[in-house]
Formats: sequence, structure tokens, C-alpha cells
Amino acid sequence: MPKTNMQAEPLGRCLQKLKLYQVYQKWRILILAARYTLLLFVALCYTTFAHAQRPEGSGPPMGTISGTVTNEAGDQVLEFATVAVHSVRDSSLVGGGITDAKGSFTLQIKPGKYYLKFNFIGQEEAIISDINIGRGSMQANLRKMALGSSNLELDELTVQGERTQMELQLDKKIYNIGKDLSNLGGSAADLLANLPSLEIDVDGNVSLRGSENVQILVDGKPSGLIGLSGSGGLQQLQGNLIESVEIITNPSARYDAEGGAGIINIILKKEKAKGFNGSFQLQTGYPANHGASVNVNYRTSWINWFVNYGVSFRRSPGAGFTNNFYNRKDTTYYIDQLNDRNREGISQNIRFGSDIYFNEKNILTLSASYRDSDSDNKTTTSYEYLDFDRSAIGSRVRIDNETEEDLNWQYTTNFVRDFNRKGQKLNLSIQYQNSNEIEISAFDDITRIIGETADDLDQRADNDNGQKRTLINADYIHPFSQSGKFESGFRYSFRNIFNDYQVESDSTKSGVYEEVNELTNDFNFDEGVLATYVMINNKVGKISWQMGTRLEHTNLETLLEATDFEDEKLNTQNYLSFFPSANLTYGFTEVTSVQISYSRRINRPRYRHLNPFVTYSDPLNIYRGNPDLKPQLTNSYELGILRNKEKSSIYYGIYHRYTEDVVQRIQTETDGITTRMPNNLATRNDIGIELNLSKEFSKQFRSTGNFNFYNSQTEGLGLSANTTTFSFRQGNYYRNSKLFNAQMSIWYRAPQQTTQGERLGMASLDVGLSKDVMKNNGTISMNVRDLLNTRKYRGETITETFTTNSQFQWRKGPTVTLSFIYRINQKKQRQRSSGNRQDGEGGGFEGEF
Repeated sequence: MPKTNMQAEPLGRCLQKLKLYQVYQKWRILILAARYTLLLFVALCYTTFAHAQRPEGSGPPMGTISGTVTNEAGDQVLEFATVAVHSVRDSSLVGGGITDAKGSFTLQIKPGKYYLKFNFIGQEEAIISDINIGRGSMQANLRKMALGSSNLELDELTVQGERTQMELQLDKKIYNIGKDLSNLGGSAADLLANLPSLEIDVDGNVSLRGSENVQILVDGKPSGLIGLSGSGGLQQLQGNLIESVEIITNPSARYDAEGGAGIINIILKKEKAKGFNGSFQLQTGYPANHGASVNVNYRTSWINWFVNYGVSFRRSPGAGFTNNFYNRKDTTYYIDQLNDRNREGISQNIRFGSDIYFNEKNILTLSASYRDSDSDNKTTTSYEYLDFDRSAIGSRVRIDNETEEDLNWQYTTNFVRDFNRKGQKLNLSIQYQNSNEIEISAFDDITRIIGETADDLDQRADNDNGQKRTLINADYIHPFSQSGKFESGFRYSFRNIFNDYQVESDSTKSGVYEEVNELTNDFNFDEGVLATYVMINNKVGKISWQMGTRLEHTNLETLLEATDFEDEKLNTQNYLSFFPSANLTYGFTEVTSVQISYSRRINRPRYRHLNPFVTYSDPLNIYRGNPDLKPQLTNSYELGILRNKEKSSIYYGIYHRYTEDVVQRIQTETDGITTRMPNNLATRNDIGIELNLSKEFSKQFRSTGNFNFYNSQTEGLGLSANTTTFSFRQGNYYRNSKLFNAQMSIWYRAPQQTTQGERLGMASLDVGLSKDVMKNNGTISMNVRDLLNTRKYRGETITETFTTNSQFQWRKGPTVTLSFIYRINQKKQRQRSSGNRQDGEGGGFEGEF
């Protein structure tokens, strides 16, 4: 049937379609509330700004910190080395800069106690402590600073520990992927499954603290690299291209409001060291997991070129079973089902671009990424039909041979303007994505029922879907005092997704196929989101506060064209949403801070959840979308306490989420066919406690842990669930530079009640070893994931007419991976041993909005 291509309209025409006057009439109360909120922000800005504009000389005098940074030998100055000034009281970043062409720096700073961090890629990070600016001395001349040298001119200089795996901050948690040996050779999905508080279910859906309402970003923006469905793209994105992952459970107003449980931000590798440097990696494993990756950059005084490339071949043998019991008034019978699946294919990812330094205050970044994957998948599903006493009455075998091709292009332009006033910044970006996925399946269906004629069938399905997305983003930061900032921004996002699904059948095995009208359809999805935000933050004494509000207007349209429908089915949703946020932080001591935060979030229906087409790989267990789904709205509250000591960090958090119009996948059964479909199920209350800790017991041994305990109550539409469950993860790390590094990680997820049954518990044990070679320029590593073969998804569904028990495993048995990485002009990143900050304004989130 003909395809419908719905092109993105120009921004002006989209704005006209919003019918602003009608929206105002419908949402006038909300708009009035937003108006008064904005007036409140203006008043706050004016008051704080006026307070900051005191006559010159009325404030405390400023001191200076100066010095020169050189290489280890001291015969070459280091231009563009970074110098960061941190307060000893709460470790917050209070100032900094970069060295000039002579390697020199001079920083203006208020009186106080500080420590300095020096960084230059290719050198070890260095820290100078006990810097006092005050009445005794308003100047600190550090003279010559030689990075990486053990014979330094300052006694107080220390170089400590490798970069930690987990960095705790009040507003986010940062997990540095490269330091976790259990991530070796894995995909992005494998990496996320290994992180605390994150889980991936049998369908590949990612959840945070028990909720699937989470947004996944790449480098701070939505990305085609994770695919149309999310889970499929995560399987294709090589983990060795990822630098770190940020988990933000209560984002501020500057972030996109999507994601009721929070945001997962995947940071890709990108070097900026001057000259040529990079790393090369080879890996192999069992089951087949072979690949290579390159991460290089070349920088001159005015331009930085960077390239990341990865290619891999993976084979994933999986298996599972489903035992169904049907209990009706007139009959009782069983259907036992076995699944054997093998997925294999080759995928490649490339990301390249350049940073153009017009001068130290104007930087233009141009980048492009490309992903190409081809897979051959085979699924064999065997059914055994049994009567009430489990005597065999028939059998069925269905074989699905599928080929899958996935292509994705993404282009990004980003411009950053730093003004003369410290902290004043403008960030502009434009991003365009174009992706396409083609899945072609050939089904061989053989049915044998005792006493009946054999029923054999050949079928084929062609699923062609793609996405085009345009994202325009602008952020502006304006400081109005030493610690106060006003922020504002704008974002417009438009995406068009099409899905053409065709099913044909040959019931006579003659080679003549006829279209199956009830399954064939075209589905088109258009979504436009127009957003703006304002935010203000400041610090007074030990108290830091932040307030913000965000307005988002959503225009959603879906169009279903199906062969067995006489008319097209058009669904539209048009709504304006208001998303306030606030947080308050109090620093009790130099090592202890407490924060209370609030945010309002949204989860718009995903394309896959709206698309009513039927997945036909398993005709007895069907999934279909629901085009009438409404967005979920969540109010999120969190109280957290963070203690950062020299060799340990611990975070205690209590959180509460209240969500309306919760989406649950409900199973129904008709004539032995089970159908799963998402529905809005009224409300959900989540109350939980989370504990994260990291402890360095010695220079050789370190341990980390995460514990998440929560209660969840879901009620509505005659279905309810009240469950109390928990999960924990614990990692032990041993390091001996003369021998090897070792790691052991344990993960457990307790059983959980659902609206129609129970999800059973699951556990996993991972181990790994690594050894530095070739004068520490190379590293050989090996890991074993799921050593005891216990990472299996198990669950049961119980209704009045049927009961289902199931088990599934994405990849059977333990997996073993061996890799070698070689670094050129690049050393392992170094950092203060605790590796944690309390400033709540950490970096690593470029272009965040």
C-alpha cells in the first residue's frame, strides 16, 4: 500500500497551528500562574542584583593566586592547562581559568581557604592544598608547577589515585565506565544494566528506581544513536565509545521535562589534548563478541579534530519458556511454550567533528555521527497443547528468520560564546537526525493437532520505519553576583516517525502470497514540542538555592491507515504544561551537605506505545500499542545527605514520586491468544530510600555499594498492586600496579508484585582482571559476566481465566571477554581519590536544556 510521508513543516507554520488564542482560553489559569511566577523571578533578580551592586570598595578586598605550569621536565610550559579553585569548606568550584601562551595564570579570588586542581590531558592531575588568602597574605605565588613530576618544588603538591568509578554529587551521580571491568566488551544496554538503580526488563525497557519513565540522552541531547525504540539502539551502540553515564533523579528547569523518574545522560568519549593522542582497542569473547575501536584527536592552537570509530560482531543466543494454564467454565487446558533465539550481526558507529577556537571566548563545534548495523536473527518457538490432565493433544512449531538493517545519521552544530564577565555564557545548537530501520521476516508455521488435518503456513512480514528529527536549542547564563546566576533558554523539537507494516500469507505453500488485511497498516507520528525556561540560583553563607520554571507546549498527531479500515484513524493531542522546580542545599560542615529538591516531570506516550500494529513473531503472545494513551505527569520530591571525606563518600536519599495516568502493560486472553497493550491506570505512589557509598580502605583496595528500597502502590480501573521491594549492587576493587587489577561485582533484584502477578527475583555475579603493559601505555583485560548463569527474567501473571509462568534469558550462560587497549600520548585520567563534588553544578552535560 502507498506510504505516507509527513514532512516537518517550517517553524512559522507550526506556530500558526498552535492556535495560541485558543490555547490561552483553555489554559488561562495556568498561564496566569506562570506569569506571576515570572514576575516573582524578575523581582528576585532585581533584589539580588541590587544587593550585588554595592559601591566599589564596600565589599571585601580580592586576593590573587598566580603561577606557571610546565611539563615534568620543566623545559616546556603548558598552554591551555586548566586551573580550578575549590573551597575547602564544601569542595565547591569557586573560580578558575586556563594558562596563557607562557603557561602562566593569575586568578582573582575572595579571602578564604582553598585547594587547586591542575589538569592537562597527557599529564597527571595535581592538587595543591592549604592555600590561604586573608589578612596575613592576599597573594599566593605558586612559582613553577611541574605536572606529573615526583620531584616538585612545592611540598604540598599531591597526585592521588586513579579516577574513581563512581562520583557522587547532590544533583547527579556520575559513573566512569572505563574503570568498571564488568563493562568490558559490552553494549550500551549492558553498561546501563550494570549501573546502580537501573534495570532493563525482558523487553529491553530501561527503568530507574523501579520506574520506566526515564529519558535517555547522549551528550545532553536526544540522539538517533539509541534508535527509534531505544532498547534496540542501546544494543547496537558499543560500550567502549562511552566515557561516562550521568544519572539525574530530580533535574532542574534547564533540563527537558521528559522523564518522570529522571534522566540518563550518556557521555561519549572526546579528547581535547593538544597535539596528537588517542587510544586503540581490540576485543574478542565467547559467545562471539569481536570488535575494534579507535578514539583519536589532533589539536592545534585554533582547531581540534576528533574521531571515534567502533565496529563489532556479536552473537547472542537466548532462550526461555512460557507455561500457560487456561481455566474456563467449559474447558481447562495447557499450552507449554519453548523459545530458542539467536541474534547475530555486525554494527559500526563513527562520530567525527572539530572544535574551532576563533579565540578563547568563541568556540564552534561541528560534528556528525553515523550508525550502521545488519543483523540476522532466528527464533524457533515450539508449542505443546495439553488437555486438563496434561495429556498431549497437539503441537506447533513456528520459525522466524529475520534480517534487520538499521541506518542513522546525525548532524550537530554548537556555538559557545563566553563574555568578558566571568560566568556569562551563551550556548546555541542545532541538531538534525535521520534514521531508518527495515525488518524483513519469513515465518514457517507447522501445526499438528490430533484428529485434525495438518495446518501448515508460510508468512512474511515487512516492517519499514524511520524518523526525522530537528532540534533547535539556546541557553543563556547571566551572573548577577559572586555566586548568583540567572538562566534562561528556549528549545524547539519536531520529529516525524513513519511505520509501514505489511503481512502476507501463503496457506497452501504454493508460493503465492496474499496480504493479511487485519495486520497490514501504515502509521505516522508527528510531535512538536516548544519549550522555554527561566531559572535563578544563588548562595548566601552555607545556603545555596535554586528556583526555576519551565513551559512546554506539545502538539501530537498520529495517523493510522489500515487495509481493513474504511476511514483513516487520526488522533491528536494538544496541551500546555507547566514544570516548576526548586532545590535548597545547606552545608553543615566541610564534608557534609543536605539538599531538598522538587521537580514536576512528564512522560509523553512513546511511538511504540501508540502504534497499534501487531508484533507477529509469536502469534499466541501479541503486543500492540494504544493510540489513545495520555501523558503521565509526575511530582518528584527528594531529601539527600552527602558526606564527602578524603577517602570515602556516602549519600543517603529519601524520595517520593506521585504519578497520574500511569501506563501499565495489561494482558488479556481470547481463545488462547494473549495480548499485551499499554493502558493508563490512574495513580501510582512511590516512596523509597537509596544509599550510595564509596570507601577506599587502602591504596590497593576500594569498595562501592548501592542499596535501593522502595514501596510502590498502583491503583485504578479495577486493578491494583502494592509492592515493597529492593535491589542492591556491591563492587570490590583491588589494585596492584606491579601485579594486576581485580574486580568482583554482585547484583540482586528482589521480587516485586505487579498489577497482574509478580516479577521474580534475579541476581548476577561478574568478575574481571586487568594488567598494564608496555610502560603503562597498554592494558590487557578479561571479564566474565553472569558467572553463575543466574541473570534470568522470571515472572508470573494471574487472572480469572488464565495463569502464565515465564522465564527468559537474553544471552545464555556466562560470557567471557578479552580486550587489549593501547594509548598514544595519553595516560590514564587522574583525579582526587574521593572523586566527588558537592557543588551541584557539575560539568559534563554540554548543551543541557
